[in-house]
Parts: sequence; C-alpha cells; structure tokens
Amino acid sequence: MLNNLNGVVNSVIKRYDSEKIKQLVFNIYQAYGFSTDASRKVANTLIYTDLHGIESHGVQRLVMYDHFIQNGKIRVNSHPEIVKETDVSAVVDANFGIGQLNGIYSMNLAIEKAKKHGIGIVTTRRSGHYGIAGYYADMAAQQGLIGMSSCNSRPAMLPTHATKAFVGTNPIAFAMPAKPHTFIFDCATTTVPQGKIEVYNKLEKDLPALWVAKNGAEPVYDHNQVDDFKALRDPDSNVGLAPLGGVTEETGSHKGFGLGIIVEVFTSILSMGNISTEITPENLEVGPCQSFTAIDPAIFGDKQQIIDRFSRYLQDIRELPAIPGKTIYVHGDKEAAAYEDRIKNGIEIDDRTLEEITDIAQRLGIEYAAFMK
Repeated sequence: MLNNLNGVVNSVIKRYDSEKIKQLVFNIYQAYGFSTDASRKVANTLIYTDLHGIESHGVQRLVMYDHFIQNGKIRVNSHPEIVKETDVSAVVDANFGIGQLNGIYSMNLAIEKAKKHGIGIVTTRRSGHYGIAGYYADMAAQQGLIGMSSCNSRPAMLPTHATKAFVGTNPIAFAMPAKPHTFIFDCATTTVPQGKIEVYNKLEKDLPALWVAKNGAEPVYDHNQVDDFKALRDPDSNVGLAPLGGVTEETGSHKGFGLGIIVEVFTSILSMGNISTEITPENLEVGPCQSFTAIDPAIFGDKQQIIDRFSRYLQDIRELPAIPGKTIYVHGDKEAAAYEDRIKNGIEIDDRTLEEITDIAQRLGIEYAAFMK
C-alpha cells in the first residue's frame, strides 16, 4: 500500500510478470491492427520502460495511446519515410505513426550512418509520443556507440518569469557503453515529466517539491487541487511545469528553460516540423518531433580504451565518500538495479493503470485475466 504525504492510504501497487504483461500489450496492439512486428516492438519498448523502474512512461501510457488511436492522431497503417538525406544526416517524416515505431526506425537509421561514417543524426517530424528518450539512446549504446535522443512536446514548461507554459517537457537522453552496465542519462528539461505528475495523481499523493506552479511562481502541491492539475493540459491556463532549476533565476530556472529551447532546435526547427506551441491533442495534423544521434567512439581513438577509461571514471565517482546513509549512484545504476529486481519479482502497476489496461482489453475483445496472475 502507498501513502500520501498525510499518511492516508490511497492506492495499491502490485507486481506482475513482465512477460505476461508484454504479451497482453502485444495482443492489444495486434487488435488495433498493427502488424506482428510492429506490435512486438511497441510492447518491448513499454515493458523495457517498466522493467527499468520508469512507471510514468511504461504501460501507464497505454490509455493515452488508446485515445490517440481512436481519434486518429496515431495512424495505425502509417510508415516513416526519409524526405532529405546525406551520408551523416536525414530528415524523416513519420506520417503520424506511433512514436515508438518512428523512434526505432529513426535511431536505426542514425546507427547505420554512424557505423559507415562515424556519426549519424536524424531529425523526425510529424511523429507521436515515443515513450522514454533513453530507450533510443540505449539502442545505439547496445551497438557499441554513443547515443542521444530528444523530443519536443505540447506546451508544458513555464519559461523563467512567465505565467503561461510555452516550451514542452523536451527530454534529453544520452547513453554510452560502460562497465558494469551502460551509462544512461535521461531527463525532461522540466523538473519532472508530465507522466510523473499523472502517476502521483493516480495515487492521490501530494507533490513533494515545486514541480507545478501557477501564476509563474506559486507552487501547487496538494493533490486535491484537481482543477490546477487539469489545467496542465490547457495551453491557455496559468499553470505549468517548473523548468529544471525551479521558477527563479537564483535556483537556475533559466538553465532548464535554455535546455528546452536547445531540444526544440534539434527536433522541430531542423526538421521543419511542429514547435511545441503548435502541438495539441485535438489537432490531428500536428505532432511532436524527435532527434536521434549515434556516434562511433572509434572516430576519436581506440574504442575499447575509451570505454574502459569512461568506466574507470564512473567507478571513481561511485567510490567517493558519501553522506552517511546515502549511496552515490551514476546514471544507469538505479535503472540496472530496478531491472534485476523487476525481472525477478515483476513490474509494478498501480490499480488505476491496471483498470485502464483491462478496460482497453475488454473493449477490444481480448482475454486478459490469465495475464494478471
């Protein structure tokens, strides 16, 4: 049982076998009309996310994708296509297909270019929500390359001193091979992503820090402030997510704000796609943009020596003196630990998300009870 900050029991999180849930998700996407290969890829990305402990972007997102598939914002039979290309770059038009498939296609293209020419960078327009940016960066790392990915989104971030959201959550991810496991940095340029707010709301938990603000600087903590949280989806409201660094220059708000703009450059500006302020859930002719970069360390020297040096550097950080009772982690450590735990004990799904999944399955005529055991 999980408690909110006031100690009141609100919601139940249970463990479920990841392979069984993956099969259920696969069945759902086949029922939508996706091919066997496409359904498998989408299911893999979502379960990968939950296995690494990032519940905000795993199966919790099924209900949002379901809405977009039903209203036509995600087009089941669309396929990405290259509209401009050089040896080291490409612009991809995703044609409003589901974001995970667009992301896999685009990063594979960047990886192919990096293996041939040392670097590949792809910018993709008219796509869809693609889950965690780290999945695509990790695709490159699994091939012995450095990977980066980013995505713009509908307005969510309050620019420093602004009272209205304008920039998206605009995540940035970086992955590089290392020992004992890949270094993966993946974060929104807001203090937290929108999905984390959704998880807290489902669990009826108050927010623990200044993640949401209204009127530019007034914190919103109380989960009972339902209208304020609903207003996060309204681009004309005075409620938004704080940038990395909070809402004042003294705490570094301008840094998260600036990083969000840089993401906009690599996603929508270079691809000539939709900027954050043009993206809405209702407009079926606009969609988020993404970027995918793969770099072969071998263009700088001996690849294995570079990876070994990086691995030693990370280990030196882990072994620094720590505050009593605390552990020093580098990016990817917690995700690796979560993966080992969830492979053994199952992924975590809260009861409200489970209800959303079973409602979708029931509507599509899919038997689901066996996957919940």
